[in-house]
Amino acid sequence: MKRWIIAGVVVLLLAAGVFALTWTRRSPAQSAPPAAPRTVAVVKTDLTDVREFKANLGFGTSQQVTGRLTGTLTWLPSPGTAVDRGNAVYKVDNRPVWLFLGDTPLWRKLDKPGLKGPDVKTVKDNLGALGYKLGGAPDEFTQATIDAVKRWQKAEKVDESGVLDPGDVVVLPGKVRVEAVTAKLSASGEGPLMTVTATDKAVAASVDAREAAVFTKDLKVTVVLPDGKETTGTVRSVSTEATAEKNGNGEDTPKIAVDIGLDTEVGDFDSGPVRLRVTSTARQGVLAVPVTALLALREGGYAVQTETGLVAVKTGLFAGGLVEISGGGLTEGLKVVTTS
Repeated sequence: MKRWIIAGVVVLLLAAGVFALTWTRRSPAQSAPPAAPRTVAVVKTDLTDVREFKANLGFGTSQQVTGRLTGTLTWLPSPGTAVDRGNAVYKVDNRPVWLFLGDTPLWRKLDKPGLKGPDVKTVKDNLGALGYKLGGAPDEFTQATIDAVKRWQKAEKVDESGVLDPGDVVVLPGKVRVEAVTAKLSASGEGPLMTVTATDKAVAASVDAREAAVFTKDLKVTVVLPDGKETTGTVRSVSTEATAEKNGNGEDTPKIAVDIGLDTEVGDFDSGPVRLRVTSTARQGVLAVPVTALLALREGGYAVQTETGLVAVKTGLFAGGLVEISGGGLTEGLKVVTTS
């Protein structure tokens, strides 16, 4: 019996040895060494920072027209009507109130020679543009001016008085388009009557005040229309006053109004959402690496990892996933480590 037990132990030991040898031979090899870090070359290239903003196509900022004549409104234009210099804007007691172009409205009755001022110049500039000959200084109301006013009044089939009252004309910067009429026929000729805009289509943008610095007067921008087509525009004005608007979280955000004129016709679109594409900054022939190659330094600033160690860099323009870098030891083609 004892011999059988001893023999069994020997068999078990031999089996264990064979298993151990087999396991050793079949055990996997040690883990492969880590892959070499990915590197990219420093490139010399041109970088352009392009930003997009939401905007709206329309006819620009509207302006209110206020009547100043006592009487009854007997004619009002329809919305969409274009009114040019010398045309009637509306009628009071069946007498036209004409559009004059200029910057200074009439504030007094012009009825005798010798009156001088910018309001007189407005009248003389417009009568001259309508083909009437005038004499004297540009801002002086002379007898020749009175005679010209009479000839104009005769052509317009109204009383030939040679006198102009402040409410006889509406003075605006240019030709206008009637946006909306708020007054009603038979109502008083005094008070708010209508709103007008410029006749040319324009784009209005309300831009976050923190980004408004990219817009400057006469800046060329790309306008992406509602149908996806592109045209160009020119910044005409940038407001210097910020207004508060609610953002998506209901928080007040300071906004700046930007007015942009279109350089070409935009077809049948009178209004609708558009996008503005603005090239705010451009760099030519600069050294650049992917943003993922930048390493933040504990003491502040950035560096790139080269084959010989860290190289501190100064960053410039970020655009299209690249960043402009400069600093000692940087050359085109230099290999730097990147995370992706």
